[in-house]
Amino acid sequence: MGSIMPLLRAPPWRWPAILFLAGFAIASFGQGPITNGLIARWPGDGNAKDSAGRFDGQVSGGVRYVPGPAGQAFQFDGGGSQVDFGAAAGNFGTRDFTIAYWMNTTTTVEEAFWGKRNVCQLGNWWNIRIGLAGDPPPSGIVNLELDDGTEDGHVSFVTTNRLNDGVWHHVVWERQSTSSGSITYLVFVDGTLNNTLTHPFATDLRNSTPLVLGQNVCQGSDGTRSYLGAAADLQLFSHALSEEEILAIYKAGMTGK
Repeated sequence: MGSIMPLLRAPPWRWPAILFLAGFAIASFGQGPITNGLIARWPGDGNAKDSAGRFDGQVSGGVRYVPGPAGQAFQFDGGGSQVDFGAAAGNFGTRDFTIAYWMNTTTTVEEAFWGKRNVCQLGNWWNIRIGLAGDPPPSGIVNLELDDGTEDGHVSFVTTNRLNDGVWHHVVWERQSTSSGSITYLVFVDGTLNNTLTHPFATDLRNSTPLVLGQNVCQGSDGTRSYLGAAADLQLFSHALSEEEILAIYKAGMTGK
């Protein structure tokens, strides 16, 4: 009733304007893409173009396009397929950030997903992998790693559940500064907070290595393999999104908007 009462109290000649504004608010809320702080967005809808306009990707190694949660998606064959987004993308420095994407895989081994990493040891890099080294590995757990070249600067953070069930999942990683000066890392799965981790400082993330989807420099070194699965609507933001924004992105993908 709250949205109708202003219309009933207004003179009839104002009703069209009130109805227009109310309809605009309803149509706009939660449906448009989140653009505040958007660094890059790669929908994967038949190409690797950045819809934000700065970091178009280069596809190689047999990447195909398959149906995704909305439009098309990148499909990786577990061999040489990859998308290279260039060296300028993904340099977050010490800023807060958000990394968001859709993924679909049934892998049961440790695989590369996405990252900006030049060495399979301490260095300056970040990467996302599926599964973790171990005997046996916890297949399907997704892992974000950050490193600045020191032991104290290394961060390893995981989802609490497996995402290798062959269903599309929306995953969001973010780094959020706190009032005390420490850093909180958060991961959301399908619009819901999944795990958190606190670190005393922000690992400095910047290098001249390309940001690559589907491959990882540790392949052939620690058991990591190239990605076998699909990915869609990858996004980078220059700040930590709110829970409401993350839920809106998830719902928009689920409804194909």
